Amino acid sequence: MSQGQPFGGDGVEGDDETRQRVQQFAREASAQVEQARMFLEDLNERVTAFVRERPGTALLGAVAVGWVLGKIASKASR
Repeated sequence: MSQGQPFGGDGVEGDDETRQRVQQFAREASAQVEQARMFLEDLNERVTAFVRERPGTALLGAVAVGWVLGKIASKASR
């Protein structure tokens, strides 16, 4: 390994290849983040609509989930 070139080679080709890989990774990551954002926005809209249409059911469901999580947490702490 030569000084200033941690990945070997003459530095020029490796740098270009590394830069291209990083740019490709960034594009793919950006697309995945955008998909996740769109999914979460859709999920939020659905949950909000459900709660507005059925507030009692939503509240009862939240209490039930809280009770189950409390039971799991109390058993895990023993």
